[in-house]
Amino acid sequence: MKKMFVVFLGLVLLPAIAYADGFSVSKKSGDVTVKVSMENPVVGSNEIALELLGADGSPITDAKVELDYFMPSMPAMRYKVTAESRDGGYAAVLKLAMAGRWSVGVSFTRPGGEPEKITFSIDAK
Repeated sequence: MKKMFVVFLGLVLLPAIAYADGFSVSKKSGDVTVKVSMENPVVGSNEIALELLGADGSPITDAKVELDYFMPSMPAMRYKVTAESRDGGYAAVLKLAMAGRWSVGVSFTRPGGEPEKITFSIDAK
């Protein structure tokens, strides 16, 4: 009986532990590295943190940063939010209406510069 309980706990807890790591991605656009992190995406409000790093690794804190996101299976359902400057980086809230795969674009423009963009996907539970 004790072994069955341990096996049951393992089956229940392992997926939760595997899912508990959160989400992060790092991508380059030209000489800028964009680092994105958030808790595992869920239906509802999700805070997302962004860092923009120059070629020398120093934070870029004077850019205008916008996120647009949509479900590839429903491209007409498109959302857009402007990130706010926070703690040497940027933060925004993505309001995910449904579970499933979402495509997220991060557009940023430095003063006097051209717009740049990276994209990535998240899976909301």
